[in-house]
Amino acid sequence: MEVEEGRARVKVEGVFYNPRMRFCRDLDMLVFATMDSKEYFDALSASGIRGIRAALEAGKKAVFNDINPKAVKAIEENLRENGVGGEVINGDAAAVMRQRAFEHIDIDPFGSPAPFIDSACFSAKRYLSVTATDTAALCGSATNSGLKKYGAFAVKTDVYHEVGLRMLIGFVVREATKYEKALFPLISWVREHYYRVHFKIKKSTAMSARVYEKMGYLAYCSTCLRKKVLGMGEGAERCECGGKFSLIGPIWLGELKQRDFTEKVAEKAEGKLRAFLEKILAEIDAPTAYSLPALAKIHSLTLPPTDVVVGELKKLGYEASRTHYCGFCVKTDADRDMVVKILERS
Repeated sequence: MEVEEGRARVKVEGVFYNPRMRFCRDLDMLVFATMDSKEYFDALSASGIRGIRAALEAGKKAVFNDINPKAVKAIEENLRENGVGGEVINGDAAAVMRQRAFEHIDIDPFGSPAPFIDSACFSAKRYLSVTATDTAALCGSATNSGLKKYGAFAVKTDVYHEVGLRMLIGFVVREATKYEKALFPLISWVREHYYRVHFKIKKSTAMSARVYEKMGYLAYCSTCLRKKVLGMGEGAERCECGGKFSLIGPIWLGELKQRDFTEKVAEKAEGKLRAFLEKILAEIDAPTAYSLPALAKIHSLTLPPTDVVVGELKKLGYEASRTHYCGFCVKTDADRDMVVKILERS
């Protein structure tokens, strides 16, 4: 079977190809075109679709790798069909990354990226892109799996995707500090069944230590949905409602995007991609978010429009926005009680 995607035409018979990830790959091409790198390493290439598109649409010198000989054969054929040059490696991705450095590495596995992150952080020089589809392990639905894979504790909250994305970022950032590298998200998002993050890398002992200032915990009360942000080493008392806090983390508490970079990506976008990027740009960076239906249910309140709640919070001087991953969720630096007061009077 042959598929056409972007400027590429590839044969996908006998190799993994996920048509549901086309939106992600379309957005990736805009991100790659905004990065000032030349080399791109597709560590888990499968059909080679992303690397071929990176070469055709973002002008990258692509290097492909897959452990499956059938995939390697398919990549070589697809390169010829598209008139694209590129090195093709048949090897274990983690081993390849231990043997040589790459300017930009992309880890897009089927499932968890965790087994590849240590080697990717060791090898990547300027940029690292990561996809995770094991969202249950990251968002708190599978707590033990999250502990084993990502070294962090989570329970399922009312805004579980916020937790999941921040747990993924926190894990990758922590892994990189072992190699005196500081990683910062250029852009990240949640969509359908996956999380996607593009990182900028800075090689610096001092900066790799300072990233922990953006790391910490989220104290979460499952009784009233209250949330408190805690830095590394801080603790939490019992919740004001009398419930017990669960400490989620360590997670990334910093920015989920670099605004100027994301704006440049958005300038290249049209249609659904542009609309999605505008949602990301409109979202504030506060690590605390609330599901309005969940809060309204606890207090037996009528649910007002999300934009009304955001507007009322802003009138009171708080930062507030919708989220790109949930139409009924609000991100704000206001505490939970203030959000409830606005629900009561709206």
